Formats: sequence, C-alpha cells, structure tokens
Amino acid sequence: MGNVSILLAGELQRLRRYNILTGGFVVSLLWVAALHFLQTEYVESLFTLLLFVDIATMPAILVAVGLFYERDEGSLRAMLVTPIKHGEYIATKIVATVFSSLITLVILYGYAHFVRGIDANVLWLMIAVILGSGFHTLLGLLLTYGTRDFTGMLMRFMVYALVAMVPTLLEHAGVITHVIWRILLYLSPARAVAMLFQAAVTEVALGDVIYSIVFLVVGGGILYRVALVGFASFAQKQGGV
Repeated sequence: MGNVSILLAGELQRLRRYNILTGGFVVSLLWVAALHFLQTEYVESLFTLLLFVDIATMPAILVAVGLFYERDEGSLRAMLVTPIKHGEYIATKIVATVFSSLITLVILYGYAHFVRGIDANVLWLMIAVILGSGFHTLLGLLLTYGTRDFTGMLMRFMVYALVAMVPTLLEHAGVITHVIWRILLYLSPARAVAMLFQAAVTEVALGDVIYSIVFLVVGGGILYRVALVGFASFAQKQGGV
C-alpha cells in the first residue's frame, strides 16, 4: 500500500509536468464550449454523448502519452531494478487516469447542471466514468505494448474506434436498428459504457445495466491480467534491456 501511494503521488506529478492533466482540462473546456452553443433541449443528450466519447478515448490516449514520456526519461528502465511490483504500477496508472476522468465529469456536469439546468443521476455518472475510464486505461496499455511510437498506438486505437465506438454511436443515432447488429453490439465495451451513461439520464432496462457493469468489470479484470503479464516484456524492450 505504501508503494502505491508513493507511485500515485509520482504519477500525479508526472501528469502535471507533462501537461497531461492540462490537456484533459482543455478538452473538457472544449466540450463545455460545444454545449454552450446548443439549445437547452439538445444539451441533455449531447452531454452524455460527449462524456461517452471522452471516456472511451482520452484514458487510452493519455496513458499511452504517459508511457512514452516515461520511456524517454528512463523511468521504465528504472522500474526493472526497483522493488515496485508491476501490478502496483498498473494500478497507479488506472487510479490516476480515473482521477483525470472524474475531473472531466465535474466540469461537464457542473456546467450542464448549474448553468443549463440539466439533472442526471450522479451515482450512475460516476459508475460509468470509473468503470469506463478504468477499462479504457487498460486497453490503452495493451495497445501501447508492441508499438514503437505514439503514432503506432493511435493507429491501433483507430481500429478499435471503428469497430467498437462508431457502431455504438450509429446505434445511438438510430442508424443501426437490425436486431442482429444490435445483438453483436453487446460484445462492444464502448456500448457498455454508453449504456451506463444513458442510465444516468433516462430509463434503461435493468438487465442491460447489470450486463454492462459485469461486462466492464470482468473484461477489465481480463485486460488487467493480460497487461500484467505483458508489462515486463514491454518495460525490458522500452528500457533497452
């Protein structure tokens, strides 16, 4: 536990030093600007949509940025000769990224609620942010493994976005209506996140909510195990060992 607290403090310092937290804050302000120019009746649906897009993209991208910065400053090489457990390191990445995502939630919901009068179930919003951000942080770690630079990671993430995020957005827009395609979307982690955000502002079938939570928790556990197994090889390769 002591190592985790030390790692978390160091991780938050790196997020500030590399302007990663600042970048996330700027993106949040851009979302607020987008909401500001809309009529109130459109804000509620777009509010959760913007949160979904942010949570499904920013955690993966930010954790990749952090890893490549750490590679350049030699932190990954130092990891190989310290008593820090790889599981503690990965857990720290998850907690720090979830913290950044919660800041985004506070900014967006603060504007939507106090300025535009939008009400939502804050508990469901927090559950969606925590589970969605944690899952996509782990996904970002795995997508970074085996890539030589940030561009390579982005190319991998674009494939994920096309396969998982775009169909979810099309279903939300009413473009995808066929029952077969909608069943296949139950295999998409992006849809699970979107379903939890939807539950915060409207009635959603209890079965869909439970399925989404179980999907993200179990799927996140699997990703964690895979990330843990692959981290040693990644650290050695990036550390020049």
